[in-house]
Amino acid sequence: MAFSHKSADDVPPKEPTPIAPTSSTAQARLEKLLNTIQPPSSRYGQPVPKCWVPVQGQPLRHPRKLRIVTIGGGISAMNLAYTIQHEKKMDDIVEHCIYEANDTLGGTWYVNRYPGVACDVPAHIYTFLFEPNPDWSAFYAGGQEIHDYFMRAVKNHNLDRDVKTGHKIVGAEFDEFEGIWRLKVEHNGHTFDDWCNVLVSATGFLSHWKWPEIQGLHDFQGLRVHSTAWDNEYDYSNKRIAMVGNGSSAIQIMPVLAKNAKHVTNFIRNPTWITPGLGSAVIDGQINKVYSEEERKKFRDDPKELNKHRKEIQHGSNKAFAMFEKESKAQKQAFKATAKMMLDRLGGDKELAAKLTPTWEVGCRRATPGPGYLEAFTQSNVSLVSDHISHITPTGITTKDGKHHEFDVIVCATGFDVTHRPPFPVVGLNSTDLAEYWKGEPFSYLSLACPNFPNLFFFSGPNAPVGHGSLMAALSWSANYIGQWIQKISTEDIKYVVPTAEATEEFNTYGDEIMERFVWAGGCRSWYKNNRVDGRVTAIWQGSAIGYKEVVDAIRPEDFKIVSRTKNRFRWMGNGRTRIEGVPGADLAFYLKK
Repeated sequence: MAFSHKSADDVPPKEPTPIAPTSSTAQARLEKLLNTIQPPSSRYGQPVPKCWVPVQGQPLRHPRKLRIVTIGGGISAMNLAYTIQHEKKMDDIVEHCIYEANDTLGGTWYVNRYPGVACDVPAHIYTFLFEPNPDWSAFYAGGQEIHDYFMRAVKNHNLDRDVKTGHKIVGAEFDEFEGIWRLKVEHNGHTFDDWCNVLVSATGFLSHWKWPEIQGLHDFQGLRVHSTAWDNEYDYSNKRIAMVGNGSSAIQIMPVLAKNAKHVTNFIRNPTWITPGLGSAVIDGQINKVYSEEERKKFRDDPKELNKHRKEIQHGSNKAFAMFEKESKAQKQAFKATAKMMLDRLGGDKELAAKLTPTWEVGCRRATPGPGYLEAFTQSNVSLVSDHISHITPTGITTKDGKHHEFDVIVCATGFDVTHRPPFPVVGLNSTDLAEYWKGEPFSYLSLACPNFPNLFFFSGPNAPVGHGSLMAALSWSANYIGQWIQKISTEDIKYVVPTAEATEEFNTYGDEIMERFVWAGGCRSWYKNNRVDGRVTAIWQGSAIGYKEVVDAIRPEDFKIVSRTKNRFRWMGNGRTRIEGVPGADLAFYLKK
């Protein structure tokens, strides 16, 4: 489904007067004005305190309009757009701009176009909470169907209203005096300046793909392709193909290529668990289930039936969290059952199973159902190489044992930059650069914010609930959290908010301790731990998905430094009266309940 972007001039947007200033003198003018107004000579016979400022001649919590800029136009951004436009109805206090680097919205479901791309989360819980879909074709949906659903939901709720596609943010620096972010935006080869009161990163945690660091990779003279930059024009049939990696993308791609390739060789560093699909108990353990037209019609005609089905899947997903606890009964059962299932799908080949089946806990590394992956190894044109790669030559791959394998195609399904470090300068307080700040380990506050970076919020930042089943609900909860801060900043005359270093340190210390109870800290090499065996778990939330919801349902101002726009934090109380008192005919005894 195509998406035509809106007006995209190479000039910064006009700045409405109700919104915060953009010049370096505007805040100075405000402070000068407030400081030149003469305070009373005394108050009750005592000197007037230094925190005196003139009262606002407006009701309590009179909002000021904020400019919000969101980076990225995927699922996270659309959750925030829905929160602003519909759930919290903040159009009166927010001007929202969403910058998307691609020409089409959709994030990962637009970018990833490799063969076999699909979601390993049941489709009925991989939906926006505000947009159930009765017409999913199958229990696990393909990438194109998910992107089509995404675009329909966007159009149904006008969520693309504030989007500018083809725009890439290439720099962000916080102006502490003004309390705004100054932005550099690239469009059509030109760069212009923009600004915002609140900056939101909605680029996702798997958005910056990279080539593996293998000597000679770029000397290869055949086709070299990455799973996230797939070449759909090339004819892969009857070719000798090397598949490097065994993460979720490789597991989806390989059986599709194996159908027509001359030979496919899968190079792996470590084994990985191929599990039953998340929620598959609902469909009696099937690899997938196609919904009949009769079932889809029932879901369309009776929303209660659709909700019942969705709740059954989500309940099972949340209940299965027990598997992630080390040495738990659920983990032991999963280990035994999954190992047997893998052996069965490999046709009982114990030698092959020994190479493909891990000895570490199920779930330590992101598990995937991988329909057809194990079965592909029973084909004569598919082989496995578990010896590590030494280097790549113009004609193929040489492994550590000295053996050379010749190929026409090398497919690198080797993942992303998972450091959470932004690919452009993000500079906060005290000239702190975020990429440098997170160079060793990414430390976030609740995955949503970071010390030294005021009015900056993240979707799926470090230690987010990205491996707990459906991410969709968590993104909605994150959007609600960000919305609460936007409302507070707007209605309480706040310049900026930033989590304290102490609160962030304590959150991460708690996380390091409790992670020892979960399988993510087990003996595997995983992107949850920045692709290290013994690294800190920096990608996964420290508990269950429901636990995340309870923690972020309400903001904790006590964990933040809150800087007001003037020297009196209570100036937002205005004339001491509420807005409802100025509404003709309003019920001014609303607090008396029956």
